[in-house]
Parts: sequence; C-alpha cells; structure tokens
Amino acid sequence: MASAGIARSNDWPRVGLLLLCGVFAASQVGKLPPAMTALREQYGASLVQLGWITSVFNLTAAVVGLAAGLVADRLGRRNILKLGLLALGAGALLGALSQDVVLLFASRIVEGLGFVGVVVAAPALMREVAPPARLKLTLGLWSSYMALGMTTMLLLAPQLMGALGWRGGWWVGVLGATVLWGLTLRAFPGSDRAATAAQTPAALLRGLQSGTPWLLAGCFTVYTSQWMAMMVWLPTFLQDTMGFGLARATAFVAGVIIVNAPGAWLGGWLSDRGAAPWLLVLMSGGVMGATGWGAFVVGAEPPLRLALCVAFSFVGGVLPATIYACLPAVAAPRQNFGSVNGLAVQASNIGALLGPPLAAALVGVGGWHGVGWAYLVTAAASALLILRAAKAPALRERTAAKVIHD
Repeated sequence: MASAGIARSNDWPRVGLLLLCGVFAASQVGKLPPAMTALREQYGASLVQLGWITSVFNLTAAVVGLAAGLVADRLGRRNILKLGLLALGAGALLGALSQDVVLLFASRIVEGLGFVGVVVAAPALMREVAPPARLKLTLGLWSSYMALGMTTMLLLAPQLMGALGWRGGWWVGVLGATVLWGLTLRAFPGSDRAATAAQTPAALLRGLQSGTPWLLAGCFTVYTSQWMAMMVWLPTFLQDTMGFGLARATAFVAGVIIVNAPGAWLGGWLSDRGAAPWLLVLMSGGVMGATGWGAFVVGAEPPLRLALCVAFSFVGGVLPATIYACLPAVAAPRQNFGSVNGLAVQASNIGALLGPPLAAALVGVGGWHGVGWAYLVTAAASALLILRAAKAPALRERTAAKVIHD
C-alpha cells in the first residue's frame, strides 16, 4: 500500500519541470569560473578571494545538506522547493547588483542555500509524480542534473558575457528563478506540510541510525571528489602535458562533462531493468579508478588518454544514478526520503570541496602521477563501502522493488 503522503501518478511533464529546476540550480554553480578574469579586473579581487567566492557555494551545501533534508521532511517538499527557487533568484539579484567582493560573497551564500533547497526537495517530489514502475529510471534521469547544468552554463557564458558582461549569468539566474518559481506554483499548488510533518526531528534522525545511508553517502563523497578533481584540473593537465590551448582544452572538458549525463541515464535504465545496485556501484567505481589511473599515470598516447577521460565520466555517471535509485528503498521504513536525500546532497558536496584541493596537493608533491594513483586508492575505498552496504535489504533488488512499490 502506498504511503498517504505519496500520490501515485504518471505525470512526466512535472517530472520534466523538476529536472529543469535541478539543471537550473546546477547552472548557477558553474557561472562563476568564466567570470573570474572580469571580476579580477573590475574589483581587483585576489585569487584567494575568488577561490572562496567559488567554493562557498559547495561549502554551504556541504554544511546544511542534511539539515535541509530534515526541514523538508518536516515543512513539506513543495514548500522547500519554492523557497529554494526564491533564494536562488534573490541571491542572483544580490550578486548582479553587487559593487564589491563582500556583497558578491554574501550573494553566493544565499544562492547556495537555494541550491540545497532545490536539490533536496525536487527528487523527493519526483516520488509523488513519477510513474511507479519507472521511479528508478526517473531518479536516474535526475542524477544528470549537475552535468547538464554545468555544461549549459559553460556553453552560454561566452554569449552572456559578450552581451551583458560578467553579470549576465546572474541576470539569467534572476530570470530563470522567477520563471521556474511561477511554473512550480502552478504545477505544485498548495502545501504538503500536513503529509510530511507527522514525524518529529528526533524520529527522522533515528531513521539515519542504520549504516546504509551513511555507506551510500560515503560512496557519493568518493565519487564527487574523483569527478570534480578531474573536471577542475583536466584543462591544466591538457595544457601542461599535451600542449592544448585554453580554448581547445575548455571545449574538450565540456564534452567530458556532458557525457556524464547519458552515463547517468544508463545507470537509471539498468537500475530500472533490475540490475543489482551494489554491483552497478562496484563496477562503475572500478572503471573510474582504472580510467583515472590510466589517464594520469600510464605513458599512453594522447588519443588514448583522452578516451580514458571520456570513459571515466560516462561510466562514472552510472554511480550517482544507482545511488539515487536506492534512496527510496533506504528511506521507506521511516518515510524520511528528504533526510536521506539531504545526507546524499551533503556528502556529494563534501566530495566536491575536497577533491580539487587534494588533487592539487598531490600534483605539488608527485606531479600528475600522484593523481593517477589516488584514483586507484579512492576506487578501492568506494568498493569497500558498497560491499559493506550490499548486506542491507534495500540494496537487494527484489526487496528494494517491493519496498518502493508497495
């Protein structure tokens, strides 16, 4: 029997709207790097200041992700989604009007809170509107939001900056948040607080006492640290070792980022077809370790290195899709999907924060070879975590399917 808080339907337009909200939120993550040079020229900002302005977005999500999930379970996912879009719009407006780096920094904190609200609430709402037999596929589609959003902004940034200067990305943020907020009000009218507020915060936290959510969160942290490290430093690697120009390196990295999306769709499809979740995570994590090692360590010809980078991102996309597909079954016993998803969001952003600086430290100590060996070590860590989690009933296909659809 379905939970009273989940209205089963076959509403693909609303699924599409929720995915669009996620893609928009992710695009706001990626609008700052293309504007770095302009910000340095206008404000005289140092690299350290710009680094903090860049990282505070992920830092905010890394700090409040779990808390946002608990709030969503208490106050209602519809409410949190709408508040998240409002915060994204307000933060973008504040940034567009900023006249110094201090105000720009504050605007990124507000945007970071909005980002967390959207990415915590949207997949939880997908449980209400997705076709019941296609929930895993739907959550697999959702897991591609980051790759789609980052690539979209990477492609739009030159046109926006040419027309509106560095503030173009921020004005698009204001417009996008306003439009999506209006569409969300129409598609998800009213409040769902009554359906989700029955449990106390203490009860929701007790739902996280089992090891499974934390083991999956650990896999997510490893994945995002690996993926973000490659996306951040690959342009430098290509220029240092292969003689790529900046434009060519940036274009290639955009391609590497976007192939992560069809990889995520593949992960959702495989999960929907009944593939064992632990096996998908184990295999995709292993491929990421091997291809990451090969790209940075093996003395291969440039075409092979480039192919390994593409394979790294494509096959890697299977991993987050699989974890998202597991979350409904993991959360089902206590109906705390928002909290479990909030933990996953927090874990992924911790990885996004840690990966690039750790990779930079390894390059400083042992050159690019050190990064390659780190991919093998982190892949082994991911394998240990998922093998431990595989003992849980929620990661056994038949049990998971029964829990989700009952």
